[in-house]
Amino acid sequence: MLNRTEKKITSDEHAVSEVMGQVLLVGIAVIMLSSLSVFVFSQEGPIDIPHTNVQEIMDTSTDTIYLKHSGGEPIRAEDAEIIVNINGKKYVYTSSQIYESLGNSSAWEVGETIEINTMTMWTVNLKNSDEVELFLVDTPSNELIQKSRLTTEFQKRAGLATWLTPMGDITDTSGGYGDNKQAHASDSNTEDAKGDDNENKKCTTHYPPEDAINPSKYQEFDFGFNPIAHGIRQDDTFCNITLVIRYYCHDSSIKEIQLKFYDIDEYGNGKWVYYTEPIYNPVTDNAANSNFVFKSINLTDHINTYDDLANFKVRIEASTTANPSSKKQISIDYLALWVEQTSTESELDS
Repeated sequence: MLNRTEKKITSDEHAVSEVMGQVLLVGIAVIMLSSLSVFVFSQEGPIDIPHTNVQEIMDTSTDTIYLKHSGGEPIRAEDAEIIVNINGKKYVYTSSQIYESLGNSSAWEVGETIEINTMTMWTVNLKNSDEVELFLVDTPSNELIQKSRLTTEFQKRAGLATWLTPMGDITDTSGGYGDNKQAHASDSNTEDAKGDDNENKKCTTHYPPEDAINPSKYQEFDFGFNPIAHGIRQDDTFCNITLVIRYYCHDSSIKEIQLKFYDIDEYGNGKWVYYTEPIYNPVTDNAANSNFVFKSINLTDHINTYDDLANFKVRIEASTTANPSSKKQISIDYLALWVEQTSTESELDS
């Protein structure tokens, strides 16, 4: 009987050994597969390089390179670096300098221009004969966003025709609110305009005074142009300068809206000038009170020089029949200037 018992115990131990071996093998396989999956899934995917079009202009008269974001995706300032090669010598414009050039903005967006003064930055005097290459680099991937060779050919091109939107500050003295991005795209609706959260609105907000226009109560848009960044020269002439504005009145309590623009005279002195007619009249525009109104205003007789464009800004002044406590408002969601240069005979021939 003792022998039979020992035999049984020996047989059972053998079976347990086989099972434990299989468990260990499965465990090892699971650990190996887990390690492999962690390795595979921890690998970063391909880095998304911004698809962006940048227009480069070199102005040798001021030793300045202008880089205008003219289309595509925004570029994060902290992820970008600009390398400028001038006659074989390398200069670097860092991400922090890009950030400062954008007015401490974290993103370089469509319409915004970066200005690099080579004399101030690197004591380099730009000449028309210089060989200048520019490399816009995505620093996380160390890949090129754009590479180009800079010339002064823009000085010879035919007349420019383009829309310019406000890039400078918006000031409101009525207690309203404005950010220049709110005036860049007409995609708002009346509910957006009526909201109380100014910073999340798609429109600017102005609260006009009661009964009569008060020149001290206005909303001012500084377009913040640098004409040379758009290829506009000091001696250029213009055949069409037209301002367009799309706005919304809270209701029929708005009495009048006047437009003022800043004009530079032949002696270089600037002054505010009222446009000849109100841009809103309750008699003719009353039917449009519940919707956005689009106005086109030709300013060619007044805004027609390089200095006019460099200093261009407008003010909206208005009045209402309602008590100020009712907070009747005017909202603007698009403001732009159409600029059309006059082509010279030599430009047309070329």
